[in-house]
Amino acid sequence: MLVKEKLQNREYFSDIDSRIADYILDMEERLRDTSVRKMARELYVAPSTIIRFCQKVGYEGFNDLREDYLKEVEYLSSHFKSLDPNFPFDKGDKEITAAGKIEVLYEEILRDCRSLLTPEILKKAVDVIDRATEIYAFTLGPQMGLVEIFQDKMARVGKMVHACSRIGEGYYEASCCQGTAAFIIISYTGETEIGLKITKKAKERGIPTIAITSYGNNSLSKVCDVCLYVSTREKLVKNLGTFGLNVSVMYLLDVLYAGYFNRDYDKHYQTKVKVARECDGRHSDNPILEG
Repeated sequence: MLVKEKLQNREYFSDIDSRIADYILDMEERLRDTSVRKMARELYVAPSTIIRFCQKVGYEGFNDLREDYLKEVEYLSSHFKSLDPNFPFDKGDKEITAAGKIEVLYEEILRDCRSLLTPEILKKAVDVIDRATEIYAFTLGPQMGLVEIFQDKMARVGKMVHACSRIGEGYYEASCCQGTAAFIIISYTGETEIGLKITKKAKERGIPTIAITSYGNNSLSKVCDVCLYVSTREKLVKNLGTFGLNVSVMYLLDVLYAGYFNRDYDKHYQTKVKVARECDGRHSDNPILEG
């Protein structure tokens, strides 16, 4: 969950907590130059009250909360300038108008997702894929179809991926698979109980884990060895479709595939062509498709 969402969720906040949350939300980038003592003076509370508030929302102290909040402010102010990712097309749009808006949406999602990747994290994720003798990918959502596409691509270059979608299946595999395996856990909220249970079991056995999840401080990102973040703009319910999550997952799985492919490009290309010729038996009279 993003810090902003934690500050806006007032279910367990006292009146003083709400005042502190409002202060932080109003400050945005100006929070960079704010200290606990300055905030305490302006809100007429003790510095210890602010520290306790930070701990209530999951941080050890104000500096940790401020650092994450400022990163979020920067992230949320980038991209998606011309459209609402939750409502990318309007009621009554002509079909071709909606098509143009979806095109812009996809472009923004990809730019947004790419901005959350770093060379160090991506290399670490591909290292996990490269070293694993087999990979288990778990999700409970419709993204399983994207996992199956990833599974097919990886199989064609000699890497076995198991797609786990049943609730008990992922935990069983985490309990019984070889220690040389790896897990990919896909969860937008990062709070899915079974996903966390699978991840903790894999960690208990020393099996590396990769999370594909939302940007922010969620439970899954704390447990996994590597976190790849999806475009995190969509509400869980109030949206016209999970465009951001689906496009992001497809992109990140393709990025992992490309990274692994490049670890031994010539070998993997030869394997893929050989498998395609022996197994697919496809042909076409279209000169663009042949070759």
